[in-house]
Amino acid sequence: MIRVALFAALLLAGCAATPSAPADDGPRPCDVTVSFGSYAMGVDHELKTRIMAVIASDRGVEDSEERPWGREGESDLCIYAPGPGAADRLFDQIAAQIPETSSRAPTTVSHRDGRRDASGPPPEWN
Repeated sequence: MIRVALFAALLLAGCAATPSAPADDGPRPCDVTVSFGSYAMGVDHELKTRIMAVIASDRGVEDSEERPWGREGESDLCIYAPGPGAADRLFDQIAAQIPETSSRAPTTVSHRDGRRDASGPPPEWN
């Protein structure tokens, strides 16, 4: 009888649900993204340097990574913030750096919540 009870316990233990591994939902989304574009003559290096200085000196940056995508230095800078307040502040600081128009290169900052600010071409180009 003890053998039957022991066998039944082992059988039931084998049927118990095992915890599944956490789902891998892919890469973590950026809290703030800065896209450095080009009008076929490279990115605005002066603006990029200023924005990188903001990122390097701000304590609200958890991490960042640059993702190159073009031949002339075009890239996206993915910024991770420890919380929504830090992401909001970073977005505002970077948006303040971006001019309304630029004859050098287009630059865009996007917030995870959908907000965007960007420089466009000068009006005389239209």
